[in-house]
Amino acid sequence: MTDGQDLETVVALLDDEYARAILTATSTEPMTVQELADRTEASPSTLYRRVERLKAVGFLDEQTRVRPDGHHDSVYSAVLTDLHFSLRDGRFDFEIETETDEDPADRLHRLWSDF
Repeated sequence: MTDGQDLETVVALLDDEYARAILTATSTEPMTVQELADRTEASPSTLYRRVERLKAVGFLDEQTRVRPDGHHDSVYSAVLTDLHFSLRDGRFDFEIETETDEDPADRLHRLWSDF
């Protein structure tokens, strides 16, 4: 999957230490921006900007987590699973694989079972 992404955007994003920290942390469990801030020592505003960029290229997914007090938080999960670069015939190419590449029916079943 490379829909909507260009090589420069992807490489620049992965070169960013905060974007990498977000992907690493959220690859094991969904996290709020505040939880990410506590873990990475980055400011929430910095992390929100990176989260938006990661969501825009399809590397991060946003869900809603309901708290016991009835309020809710946005939590983020890394969905990037594989990233392949190649150099052929004088040009770079890349392929991105994410968990969201799954069948829509399987995704709905998985999301529903989370409730």
